[in-house]
Amino acid sequence: MVTWIALAVLAQLISAGIVLVDKYVLVSHQHLGKPVVYAFYISIMSGFVLVLVPFGLISVPSFTLISLSLLASATFILSVLFLYTALKRGNASDAVPIVGAVSAVVTAHLAFVFLNQDLPRAFLPAFILLVIGTVLISHFKLTWNSLGLVVVSGVFFAASAVLIKLIFQETSFIDGFFWSRMTNVIGALFLLAVPANRKAIFHGYRASSHGMKWLVVSNKALGGVAAFLTLLAISMGSVTIVNALAGLQFVFLLSFAFFCARWFPGIFKGEIHKHQFPHQVYGILCIVGGLAALFLV
Repeated sequence: MVTWIALAVLAQLISAGIVLVDKYVLVSHQHLGKPVVYAFYISIMSGFVLVLVPFGLISVPSFTLISLSLLASATFILSVLFLYTALKRGNASDAVPIVGAVSAVVTAHLAFVFLNQDLPRAFLPAFILLVIGTVLISHFKLTWNSLGLVVVSGVFFAASAVLIKLIFQETSFIDGFFWSRMTNVIGALFLLAVPANRKAIFHGYRASSHGMKWLVVSNKALGGVAAFLTLLAISMGSVTIVNALAGLQFVFLLSFAFFCARWFPGIFKGEIHKHQFPHQVYGILCIVGGLAALFLV
């Protein structure tokens, strides 16, 4: 149990840094700072798993495996689109905790229905803590539109996580990892099929500086590492607990944002504010407490 929890914690630490870099690009660089461009890069870079093919490690997938992988990719890409649309409009420290809270609750429900996992004994108090923490963190700063975006993103993240667990129950880790990543590439190609998306993606690539391209690609490669660690943790343990550990990302995120606000005040000043900081701390404590209650009680 210790191993897969440690993997999940490390993934959340990496993800917190990734979110802040993404926020920087989304706000400060109009060419690459579009949610659909980010969703495309995240999805297309999953194609790196093709390196596994020459080693003969991949088996021919069943219809069930392909169907689950396509659904997992569709829900994942949708979650990314909704999340990055919300990040572009607001602060990461407002949006990400709500996504995590919604994702944790929905994952517990879906795991109960589809994975035959019992609901945690402390589900109700945990749910109440998550709601209170969400209100405190959002500090009523999110518009109804932005709040809707992050809630829907959390639902899709949860659906994607549960589908990934179903994939690992259907096949080995290597096959599940490979086909769930390759269907992400298929999702990226579907994004290119829309003319407006294609224009934004290609224009963003051509109009951006070499350094900015490398920043985005490097950050997405690091995101791939975090995704691999998360998938490995899910395959080894409970998807509900892995998603609940997302609460740690909020702590890492607020800590990173505190230091980044000093170096890039124009980008991150909204993340840390002396009048809102106490609300954010109390909100994060409620959410972390709620998430901990999901699997510690």
